[in-house]
Amino acid sequence: MKGEAKRRAVVIGASMAGLSTAAVLASRFDEVVLVDRDAVGDSPGDRRGVPQGRHAHALLPAGLQRIEGWFPGYTDDVVASGARLVDVGGDVLWHQGGGRRVRFDSGVRLPVASRALLEHHLRRRVLDLPNVTIRGGIGAIGLTTTADKRTVTGLTLDGGETLSADLVVDASGRAGRTLPWLAALGYPEPPTSHVTIDMRYASRVFRRNPAQAREWDLGLVIAPPPGGRQGVFFPLEGDRWMITLAGFHGDQPPRDAEEFLAFARSLPSPEVAEIIETCEPLTDIVTHRLPSNQRRHVERLRRVPGGLVLLGDAVCSFNPVYGQGMSSATLQAEALGRTLDRAEALDDDFVRAFYRRVAKVVGPIWQMSTGADFAFPATTGPKPPGTDLVNRHMARVLAATQISEEICQRFIEVTTLLRPARDLLTPAVMLKVRQALRGARPAQPQEIPSEVEVDR
Repeated sequence: MKGEAKRRAVVIGASMAGLSTAAVLASRFDEVVLVDRDAVGDSPGDRRGVPQGRHAHALLPAGLQRIEGWFPGYTDDVVASGARLVDVGGDVLWHQGGGRRVRFDSGVRLPVASRALLEHHLRRRVLDLPNVTIRGGIGAIGLTTTADKRTVTGLTLDGGETLSADLVVDASGRAGRTLPWLAALGYPEPPTSHVTIDMRYASRVFRRNPAQAREWDLGLVIAPPPGGRQGVFFPLEGDRWMITLAGFHGDQPPRDAEEFLAFARSLPSPEVAEIIETCEPLTDIVTHRLPSNQRRHVERLRRVPGGLVLLGDAVCSFNPVYGQGMSSATLQAEALGRTLDRAEALDDDFVRAFYRRVAKVVGPIWQMSTGADFAFPATTGPKPPGTDLVNRHMARVLAATQISEEICQRFIEVTTLLRPARDLLTPAVMLKVRQALRGARPAQPQEIPSEVEVDR
């Protein structure tokens, strides 16, 4: 920020979004304070404030690149703690569109571990910064402002304590903790889009025998629409597998062990069920539900106070099966840093400038994620123009990934956010897809058993 003292920034939420934000703010403010309702320990662990943390998570390469830029060696630290470094092209079974992608060394790698471990190492790195502290086990209950309410000046914490701040960042998650407080101050809520998917998923952890050779390090098995059931086998640190099963539009993976296995057997490839059948369960089955993709169009707000911005899931939360949430948050944090570097003051102009920039980050991811969800007839909400046309093309791209390494490489780079989605829609790519599919026998979608057939 130009020409103004930068004293203290306060971040609500110490999850991946909040930690990424703190990493960016630490080089731009004298002091950064993270505030979180959860008590934060010195070791990895699931937190009450991150209920979806008990399910499979992916830190995509685009997000990993940003974290490595802030904290060189982060990947090495996570791998040293037991994470598996996998190549997305060579080590991952990806069964989608009626068949498996071609297998090859893509050079696109990511560390695969529990959400708790990924967050632990980022938190450790952030808190090692001399000007960053965390207030764990305490919640924010309101905002403080100037007399004219045009600028946020800090937070009121549990017990009435006031924490002053030159900038407050709401990284509290999908609910957007500060929004009711802003409404009470007379500020409008952002226009919000919901694309309803009623995504339900269930996960269980199993013991993994390192001596038992398996062809794949990680697997995703995705049934075609209109069913869309999905299963993931996911290596965790400590020689464990995590199995996550998911269903669209109320298709709930069950908590009963036998029915959980039956759901996995209904998938169009057997690998997920085989792990359930052959490995010892270590945990109960846990479930979670996400009713919709949600995007707050903060870029459309005309009246905003200075001194406060929303970031992460508070701006946009995506269907978790695409693994974009944590990486989107790191990209938003990077955008915040760039906006700060150009700002003259932390006023409402700065806030609107950041929201315009963050819209450019989340907009393409939103279109890609919700566009894929509209392949399912029951999905409702604002459909981006041209979605049906794009989905017809993407069905052909998926078929081509089972034949062409070149198309598969491009698809991997787009879905891991290393390339923009438009790079799959160029005339050159369309021609190569056509050439790859010329003479190839089309994959036939497999019949997915009904609820009755799997005895649910």
